[in-house]
Amino acid sequence: MAGEALPGVSLTSAPRGDGAEPLRTDVAVFLGRLRRGPVGAPVRVESWNDVVAAFGPPQGAAPGQGGGHATPYALRGFFENGGRTAWVVRVCGPAATARAAWTAGPLSGLPAERCHVVATSPGTWANGGRVAIRYQASTVAGPPTVSVRVTVPGEPPEIFPGLPLPGLADRMAASRYIRLVPDGPPPPPGLPGPISRSWDMTLGGGTDLPPARDAYEDAVALQAELPEPALVALPDLGTDLAADAHTEVVLTLLRTIAPLHDRLAVLDVPPALASVDEAVAWAGTLTAGGDAALLGCAAVYHPGLRVPDRHGTRAVPASGHVLGVIARLDAERGAPHTPANAVILEAVDLAAELPEPQQARLFDAGVDLVRCTRGRGLVIWGGRTLSADPRHRHIAHRRLTHLLVRAIRRAAGPLVFEVNSPELRLTLVRAITSVLLSAFRSGALAGARPEQAFRVACDDTHNPPGQDPGRLVCEVEVAPAVPMEFIRLRLVLGQDRGLEVIEA
Repeated sequence: MAGEALPGVSLTSAPRGDGAEPLRTDVAVFLGRLRRGPVGAPVRVESWNDVVAAFGPPQGAAPGQGGGHATPYALRGFFENGGRTAWVVRVCGPAATARAAWTAGPLSGLPAERCHVVATSPGTWANGGRVAIRYQASTVAGPPTVSVRVTVPGEPPEIFPGLPLPGLADRMAASRYIRLVPDGPPPPPGLPGPISRSWDMTLGGGTDLPPARDAYEDAVALQAELPEPALVALPDLGTDLAADAHTEVVLTLLRTIAPLHDRLAVLDVPPALASVDEAVAWAGTLTAGGDAALLGCAAVYHPGLRVPDRHGTRAVPASGHVLGVIARLDAERGAPHTPANAVILEAVDLAAELPEPQQARLFDAGVDLVRCTRGRGLVIWGGRTLSADPRHRHIAHRRLTHLLVRAIRRAAGPLVFEVNSPELRLTLVRAITSVLLSAFRSGALAGARPEQAFRVACDDTHNPPGQDPGRLVCEVEVAPAVPMEFIRLRLVLGQDRGLEVIEA
C-alpha cells in the first residue's frame, strides 16, 4: 500500500564525527604535501584507506616530478606499523585548480545554461581528467536525467547514473573529484529539450608549486589548535625548504609545541644532506638555535627507509614509520616506554648504509639511528630527544609528561572558573591524585607505594593568604619508573587565563 515500506534490510550511512580523544598519546599529525585534498584544513583519518579516499594514492614518481611526495608514504608507514589515528594537514604552494566549461544550453532544471566543472582541490592531479555527461529526456520511466562519469589519471573512476536535473550541483558534491559551479542565471522553466545529448570535457589548468616557508608555518599554527595529536611529523619539509628556511620552520614548530607540554615532533634529516658531515652540521644548527626545554620537544631519526612502490622501491623519510612504532608501543605498553630496539615493519631496507664510526658521530650529535640488524631486520636504535639536559633528554620521559599533562588538564579544566577556597583545593588534589594513581597502577611510576611515586601539594605555601582569589597554584612531583630525574609540574588556575601548566 502507499506509504508503507516493503520488508527487507535498509542501509543508511551517517557522517562520522571527528571523535577526538585528547587523552590519547598515540595520535599523530602529518604536515606535508599530498596529491589532492583540502589545503590548510585538518582531516582526521583512521586507516590507509581513509588517506587514499581523502588525498588520493601516492603517485610513485620521484620527488619533485609531480605527486612523488613523501607524506603519503609516511602515512602508509604510520598505519602499517600500528598507528590507529592521524590528522593530516595538506601543505601546498601557489596553485590553481583544474577546470573545464560545460555549456549545457537551456535544459529546464539545471542551475544554469553554462557551468564550470571544477576539481575539488588545487593542484596538477586533475589535469587530463575527463568528465562525460549524458542527457536523457523524460520518458514513461520518469523525468529527464543526466548520467556523469568522471575519470582522473591514477584514480578509480566515478559513475553517477540517472541524476535528476534539479539539484544536480548539490548531488555532484558527493564526488571526490569535481564540483559543478553555475555560471549565470538558470534557464527558463518549461523549455523542451532534446531527446538525448552528450558532452565530453577534459580538465586542465591545474598548477602546483612547492610551498614556501609561510605555508608550513601556517600548518604549524593550525596543528597547535588540535587537542588530540601527541606526535608531529613533516615528511616533505626537507625537500621543500633548505638551509635557513628549513631550520626556522623547525624552530617555529618547537616554539609552538613547547608551551603545550603535550606533543613530540619527530624530524628527518633533509634528504639533500647526503654525507654524515652535513647531517651532523644540520643537527648542530638546531641544537645551537634552541634551549634545552625547546629541544626536548623533538627527536631526529636517520637514515631514511626504502619502501615498496609501484615502480619497485623508493627512499622515504623514517618519521612516519617511527611514529607508527611509537603509536603501536603506546597501545601495547603505554606512553612511558621508549621506542628504542623496536622493529619497523613494511620497509625493505635502509635508504643509506652507514659504517659504525659514522653512526657513532650521528649519535653523539643527538640523532637517533635506524639500523638493520641480523635476524631482526630494521630496528629503531635510540630514544633520545635533541636536548642534552637529563630532564628533557629521553623520549619516554617526555611522553610520560605529555600523558600526565593531558590527564591533568582533563581533571582540572572544569575547575578553572571556581574561586580559590579549601573546597576547590581539595577537589583539585583529589582529581590529580586519581590521575596519578592510575599511572602508578599501570607501572609508569616508581616506588612500592603511591607516596613514593608522586606528591601533590596545594597548600598555603603555594597559595599564601592575600593571594588573588581567582588564582590557584598546585605543584605536582612525579617519579618515573625508569631511572630519570623527577618530573615537576606547576599548575596555575586563573579565571582570566584558564589552566596553565608550567614544567619546573
